[in-house]
Amino acid sequence: MPNSTKLHRFEGRDVIGTRVAITNAGDGLSQALAIEPVELSIGSKVYVVLECEVGQVGFQPVKDTDVLNRVQKLKAGTATIVDKETVIAFLDKQRIKIEEATGLHRLDFSDAADPDDEGDDDANNA
Repeated sequence: MPNSTKLHRFEGRDVIGTRVAITNAGDGLSQALAIEPVELSIGSKVYVVLECEVGQVGFQPVKDTDVLNRVQKLKAGTATIVDKETVIAFLDKQRIKIEEATGLHRLDFSDAADPDDEGDDDANNA
């Protein structure tokens, strides 16, 4: 798993975020589909796994500040379409992190009692 600790400074400036650009993503997937063709329907959702190599790293100034974003260019290699079940737990976890980063926090009802199991004892015993 990539290192997600505090970002290193660059040339004396703070780096506050990262961005990613992926090139050749279609090439690897097209090669995979040439071997095992798949018909995709308009509007359907597919899950794609990419193997990538970090090709370039650069830094871009954040507008109206003195800080930078690290921009990492990835070159896609092998790619394949996978079943939803293979990746859904990873995607759900990432969706929650993205929501929380924007200030949205879900309520956890996993330990909450089922209201159908709780009844008024007097009403049940009448």
